Amino acid sequence: MRQSRRLVAPAELSALCSVFEGSQPILEQRLVQTPVMKGAAHLIWLWEVLSKTRTLPETAAFEWEADGGPAMSTQTWRLWSVHLKQKAGRLFCEAPARELDAAERDLLHDEVLACVRKYGFQLQQWADRWYLTCKDDWQVTVRPWCAQKHRPYTEESVEGPASDAFKALFEELRGIAAASPVNAERSRRGEETVDAFWPDGGSRRHLLKSSTLRAVMSEHSYVWGWAQNAGLLNFRTVAVSDHWPEAPEGDLVVELNDLYESYRCGNWQEWKSRLPALFARVNALANEAKQRRCQRFVLVAAGQYDTHTAIAESAGAAKGLLARFKKKKPLDWTALLKEEPENGEEV
Repeated sequence: MRQSRRLVAPAELSALCSVFEGSQPILEQRLVQTPVMKGAAHLIWLWEVLSKTRTLPETAAFEWEADGGPAMSTQTWRLWSVHLKQKAGRLFCEAPARELDAAERDLLHDEVLACVRKYGFQLQQWADRWYLTCKDDWQVTVRPWCAQKHRPYTEESVEGPASDAFKALFEELRGIAAASPVNAERSRRGEETVDAFWPDGGSRRHLLKSSTLRAVMSEHSYVWGWAQNAGLLNFRTVAVSDHWPEAPEGDLVVELNDLYESYRCGNWQEWKSRLPALFARVNALANEAKQRRCQRFVLVAAGQYDTHTAIAESAGAAKGLLARFKKKKPLDWTALLKEEPENGEEV
């Protein structure tokens, strides 16, 4: 994030700063406590807020349910397609430019099914996606795919008693992908190959503690699943837009991940180019929240390990006759974007 601070001029943050003018000092919170969750601080924050627990985020089962999948009592894992790239002598995981289509999945299905069954899984399909299910919980914690993507596959990518089983499964699936006619045809066409598969988000669907939130906007269906299992109605858990869904007066949450991919890739020019549209959306949502008598705005910026939070009171929430005439401090945006690397790593 040091690069982002060099690229951005204060004037370019004016839209954001106007909303959070007079905010309290930036609050820093370390959320990632285990190397396997590095890069997933935003997931931990959302999960803790919506589930009211301090466990690690659970995604796959909630995604399956929120997308309309049939009820299952098994542990569920999402199986992501992986394109592997060699960079500086290390093997990096990337998402293929084109996901597997129906015909390619059909070609791979039988071999993948036979492979995963050796490890106690069944192969499931829903909404053009593959999932793994198992009767007994797999005793392993895997780095969420959103955080593993654009990063090397290392010992820190998985932890737990079943780590060796995960690595063995990963290698067997790599072998199946390497020998498949799917990749032969992709190579012939000059397309990126699907070289492996990444099991992610092992979880079982369960009810969460009742939430006091009124609406949640996100582009991820597992977030909708969290909110719905915490008591929110499904028409109040929706995709991100410039308008809040109809909801009673109370707390509203929106996950804005416009900058996440470019941040993880280190593509700072793209990161910068996305700021105006992001700030315009923040401003639109803030203005609409004011019309709903919102008294406090909270902005949470997530890094690789921690979050930085800015809290501002709305103009209507000012207390005392003289409060409205008091000069407000500008948002400390450098503290908001602060992220310290560990062990010399680049962030």
